[in-house]
Amino acid sequence: MDVVVFGATGYLGSHAAEQLMIAGHAVKCIVRPQSDTHFLQSIAADIHVVDFANGDLSALIDEGSCVLNCTADTRMHLSDLQRSKVEIDLTTQIFKAAAGAGAKRFMQLSTVMLYGFDRPPHAIDEQYSPNPKYSYSRIAARRERVLLDLAKTSSMELIILRPSNTLGKRDTSALPAILPLLEKGKFPVIGGGGWRYSNADARDVGRAFAHLVDLPIAGPEIYLMKAYDISWLDLKAEIDNILGRKSRVLNIPRGLALGLGRVMEFLFPYGSSPPLTRFMVETLSSNTLFDDTKLRATGFHPKYNLHETLIDALGE
Repeated sequence: MDVVVFGATGYLGSHAAEQLMIAGHAVKCIVRPQSDTHFLQSIAADIHVVDFANGDLSALIDEGSCVLNCTADTRMHLSDLQRSKVEIDLTTQIFKAAAGAGAKRFMQLSTVMLYGFDRPPHAIDEQYSPNPKYSYSRIAARRERVLLDLAKTSSMELIILRPSNTLGKRDTSALPAILPLLEKGKFPVIGGGGWRYSNADARDVGRAFAHLVDLPIAGPEIYLMKAYDISWLDLKAEIDNILGRKSRVLNIPRGLALGLGRVMEFLFPYGSSPPLTRFMVETLSSNTLFDDTKLRATGFHPKYNLHETLIDALGE
């Protein structure tokens, strides 16, 4: 199927575009004039540059195609209004352009962070009610509600994918944040590092979208996606194994980290990048486990384990 990808220069968007191409789909990548397209050029992607504010997005979408929206503002310290400009306003614009062009299916990259952190220690599935606390989570949850409302008045099919935490090439947050300390022989954790979370290789997120392109559905569907469950200490042990040296755990008490995050949020204005926020602290110090039975029941199975993920990501 023809697939039009918005946000293909982003971390997960680039993996989605690559895996869709590997799966044999005809992929068209829609990017802004200021986007870095070096990776897309390296895989010979079909790139179309357009000004999202003034360009005619519907003209770039073929009738009967699938539209995948991976656009996002990934900055951690934004107001709800700032974050809504991409997550809500641009998403709505792209959905309406796709509907107007006669696209068959709309797929949205979402996030498990919309569930918030008031969760049980065991794995939860798509039926668990989100209880978002921070802006990142609140706007992600609102974006899904907006899409589900739009789908009620459209003939387009809607699929929303909520990937778990991910690791992979072109990641700009997780591994890059800890590598400077790893080079000094330290591995930072919050609250002991025993928190367990679901994780996936970024390539498997792309493979999930390639699987969902042609999947028959009866109505709007939401799928959770993961590959394996680990703890931060498991991640440390595997990185130590691959690098051939043992790092020392640098443990930051959770209460202290939350206090520092609050101070950083106060000192840094919205739109900047504080080194720590309360959202970041809770992400690193909460059990974040998910049950992806629904997606696996459709025939999708992740390909990569933690070792293979890190070999690929650290090789970069």
